[in-house]
Amino acid sequence: MTDAVLEELPGDRVRVRVAGREFVIDGACPHRKGRLVHGYVNPRTLRIICPLHRSGFDLATGCPVSGPGTDALTVHRAGVLGQDYEPEQIWLPASEQLLEWDDGFHDLMLGDRLRMAAFRAAVSEAVRPGDTVLDLGTGTGILARWALEAGAARVYGIDLNETVLDTAVEELTAAGYGDRFHPLRGLSFDLELPERVDLVISEIMGNLADNENFAAILADARRRFLKPGGTMLPRRVESHLVPVAAERAHAQVAGGVPEDAGGAAGFAALLRRRGARGPFDLYYDAVLPVDGYLAAPRQARAYDLQADEAADPAYRLPLVYPVRRDGVFTGFKGYFTATLSDTVALDISGDDTGGPGRARTTSDSWKHCYLPVAEAVPVRRGDRIVLTFGRDAGPDHSFGQHYSWEGRVVSGTTTVARFAHSTRPYGTGEAGTPGHS
Repeated sequence: MTDAVLEELPGDRVRVRVAGREFVIDGACPHRKGRLVHGYVNPRTLRIICPLHRSGFDLATGCPVSGPGTDALTVHRAGVLGQDYEPEQIWLPASEQLLEWDDGFHDLMLGDRLRMAAFRAAVSEAVRPGDTVLDLGTGTGILARWALEAGAARVYGIDLNETVLDTAVEELTAAGYGDRFHPLRGLSFDLELPERVDLVISEIMGNLADNENFAAILADARRRFLKPGGTMLPRRVESHLVPVAAERAHAQVAGGVPEDAGGAAGFAALLRRRGARGPFDLYYDAVLPVDGYLAAPRQARAYDLQADEAADPAYRLPLVYPVRRDGVFTGFKGYFTATLSDTVALDISGDDTGGPGRARTTSDSWKHCYLPVAEAVPVRRGDRIVLTFGRDAGPDHSFGQHYSWEGRVVSGTTTVARFAHSTRPYGTGEAGTPGHS
């Protein structure tokens, strides 16, 4: 996409789609209120020119770049266009590769409308003028920017990735916040702040909530960085699991061809490196439709991030699901819901990928977690799916962990199928080893 498409939005805003990117800006030029929906967009420089007096602005930062205008244009959102994907397409788990995230994945997060709309509203609500804020996992600095726009006196931004952190500094300096943003490179466990903060903001949840070790990271941040009476954002996060009939997803796992695995050979090499028995001992990212639910979702884990005590990062949870319709059981869908601030919640369970006349309800960057079972099992209403779901924490300060999902399908009093899967390398523990059930 090279030609620009400009669309007026409610609230006197304009959406600009150009060169594979999307920007939402104020509808009026800050110079003399020219209508920017009629402006000219340069797809090479990503700048928009007001049709009234020819003031030019950078679409990514809002900074004036030409003409008589001297005030910055407000940019409400900037990122890549949402992914085009279908329900039940299988992707490798992004949470397992977070140390390898590049600019492309950060752009995907910035373009995730569900994610960005919720966090912008929550940050704007939670920040009070004069607050000191920690943005833990700041990335390219979008949450820090929103906190500064809301009146934060200072924002400390922690990130492991030096290149991405440099981008945050550049973006915030260009936006006029360079003197109030203080970057810190490294693992938060190993860092100290010069002061305690009023608010800790972070979006380091995985699609299964704890698959980026967020609970331990944020518990440490609350204990060492937050002032007494300070606020965590998010405040509470819950993970949920539900058995699903997702035959297309199951077939793609069985075929060993996730969308981003580099083909069958690349995927086989990845499984060997992980020590996996096969493709069913890995979880995946996918959009799994609600109409594939075979039972009601159950809460798996709840994390109160304001609490003084951290939840145990290792657990084994027994869950029983009465099947409520006939179908083919192929695994479990995992997702989280989060209370971000007083009035803002985030639920990533939605399944509408968008289309003509429809709003996208999925999260492009999180999607859902798919925990497949090797044997697809026909089930009938009244059957029971009995699950034990487990998490083993990785080493101290690690982002890694191992999940296990094991159990059986029961019809009446008869066990008709068993399953046992684990992301733990084969032969290193009980779950997932031959004969374990």
